[in-house]
Amino acid sequence: MSTRRLFPLLLPYALRSARTLPLLIAVTAAVLLVGVPALVSGGMRLIDVVLLIRSAAVLIAVGAAFLLDDPAARTTEVVPTPRWVVHGLRIFVALLGAAAGWTAVLLLGAMAVNPDERPLLPQPGLTLEAAALLAMVIALAALGFRLSTGNGTGAGTGGGALAAPGVVMGVIVSVLLPLPEALDPFAQPLSAGWDPSRRVWALVLCVAVVAAVALCRETAPGRRAVGWRAPGRRG
Repeated sequence: MSTRRLFPLLLPYALRSARTLPLLIAVTAAVLLVGVPALVSGGMRLIDVVLLIRSAAVLIAVGAAFLLDDPAARTTEVVPTPRWVVHGLRIFVALLGAAAGWTAVLLLGAMAVNPDERPLLPQPGLTLEAAALLAMVIALAALGFRLSTGNGTGAGTGGGALAAPGVVMGVIVSVLLPLPEALDPFAQPLSAGWDPSRRVWALVLCVAVVAAVALCRETAPGRRAVGWRAPGRRG
């Protein structure tokens, strides 16, 4: 059966087996984080709203970190469906949930900004940041999944354990490091470092996407076997 026909058949399984609850909680928290100030004040400074939107992006990324986790990963290694297909479906679910939450965050963020500064809200640039963070999380989750299924634990639950703290630590380190203005990923809109920081995020996005694709592939043809058996032995 072609991969194109497998996707609609496997989508219900992917929805049932994926850990979507953390993503739902994270999206809800992100929307509330930006929505409450928008409804209460509606006249915040641009710099404050950008900080809220960036915090919402981190929340959504962390919520998506657990979607590749699969406690039954070791027991499903012998199924004919390539693992990258299941990973692809779960990533698709993550992208849908993240896109819906991010759209709401941007709309509410625009409402929260002072009307005089509202046209200055850099929605495309902030979306680039959010996309790069999400790609980083997916790449780290794929790496954690691969490491946890290969260490004999019998489960692929290391994705979220690596990705969630990994992206949070990456954000904290990038904020605390005394980086030059041209390399500051969280430069403020209208500052001299804004355009260079967009190039940094574009590079991060490209590298993370390539890493995620490579890590979601099968490790080797023999890795999907049920178990190792010594030559000449039976039973």
